[in-house]
Amino acid sequence: MPLRVNCQCGVALNVPDAMAGKQVKCPKCQKVIPVAAPKAAAAKPAAAKPAAPNPPGGQDAMAILLDSAGLKKREGIFCPGCDRPLPTGSAICVGCGYNLQAGSKIEGFEVETKEFGNKRLAEAADMMAREVETEKRLLKAGMPWWMMLAIILGVLFMMSAILLKMDVNTSGKVSSVPILAKFQSASFGPVIAFSVGGAACLVGLFALFAIQATAFKESIQQGLLCTLTVVYVFYYMFSRMKSRKLGSTVAIFWISAILAGICLGYSLPKI
Repeated sequence: MPLRVNCQCGVALNVPDAMAGKQVKCPKCQKVIPVAAPKAAAAKPAAAKPAAPNPPGGQDAMAILLDSAGLKKREGIFCPGCDRPLPTGSAICVGCGYNLQAGSKIEGFEVETKEFGNKRLAEAADMMAREVETEKRLLKAGMPWWMMLAIILGVLFMMSAILLKMDVNTSGKVSSVPILAKFQSASFGPVIAFSVGGAACLVGLFALFAIQATAFKESIQQGLLCTLTVVYVFYYMFSRMKSRKLGSTVAIFWISAILAGICLGYSLPKI
């Protein structure tokens, strides 16, 4: 039957009876603990004492106390390294590589329970790590900061243009600046189209800056070519869509450019 070994740090170990007279290492404090041999049975058996009456239910007081606390008595052999239940007669734990006979772990063995030495704690750590990785992927999959900034600036441009037009209708005062005076004298249709086109221009410009920044990350030569050569920027967009993951950025650039061209082409002749 398994032998019970207690360490000074408070850890209790169950080791096979084959370890009697040998030494084991405490998995918590790494202290070597001698395993005492079981005491030999007395030559003459002592007179049997009458068994104490069991409390109601057939359980002793300790079993009732453990049950009330939600604890269950464990039976069998457990690994001192990872607390994994082991079959009878096991010499090495396949979970953490703990050698029960040598009292230490096998060097070079990949420990399944990592640094905790407990299966449930290791599973909880793995779950937390997966949640962190999932959160990182969701943040990366969200809207990039430059696009958010471009949208905010575009909305501010639209609001400024519309408020400028509404101000002249409310107060009747026309700006002394000729360009603003022409803008205020135009009808609402061209003004709204102009504001949408200007906002689209800002988004497209930021998308172009993002593509150029990606080119500079690849190499200084690619960045300079994309900055100084208009034709090469278009080549770079479509040649790096998959390798540099520029698909969404290129799509934003072209949608913004087309929308800006339509809106500004309609509004500028009428302002």
